[in-house]
Amino acid sequence: MQTSLRKLAPALAVMSLVLAGCQTASKKDADAAAQPQPQATQQATVSVVEFYVAQAQGGPGLMEVKVPDGSLFMQRQPVLTRADLTEAAALVDREGQNFVGLRFTEEGARKLNDVSSQNIGNMLALVIDRELVAAPRIAEPLNRGVLAFSVSSAQAASEIAAKIRGDQGAPANGASATPPSPAAPTAPASKVP
Repeated sequence: MQTSLRKLAPALAVMSLVLAGCQTASKKDADAAAQPQPQATQQATVSVVEFYVAQAQGGPGLMEVKVPDGSLFMQRQPVLTRADLTEAAALVDREGQNFVGLRFTEEGARKLNDVSSQNIGNMLALVIDRELVAAPRIAEPLNRGVLAFSVSSAQAASEIAAKIRGDQGAPANGASATPPSPAAPTAPASKVP
């Protein structure tokens, strides 16, 4: 689903986020996702979506996640989850840049505002099925209940938004219906500019 950036433009206008890293599925994951799955498996597959506060320097209680250009150090508990979201959409701006736009519930928007206000300069890491997808830097309080981050292509934006929404048949990197153990998220397979 492609949505014009104009739909979320008023809320996105105040956000100035720098993308620290994105993940794309490996060829093996893409091949596995392309294979037909039994209907029961497709219905039971729902991605686990979590947001963590992350920073470039280590500290007590933080877990290290290796990324292509170094490491991120993330809090062990998510600050937001899929339950805090109402919408995820693939967006494109006038210059053709692709984004994933997220809209939060009323409670999720309050959490996002609190977390971002207390963590300016840190990152808000999006983890789907224990894989780091993006870690935009928090430049200012995110007080409008929305978040957007850039991705390399319209296809990547659509796939990420579908996973976040939990659309049936969306590739979920082979994730099972069982929630993952609270292990550290894995690093992205490759960096997307």
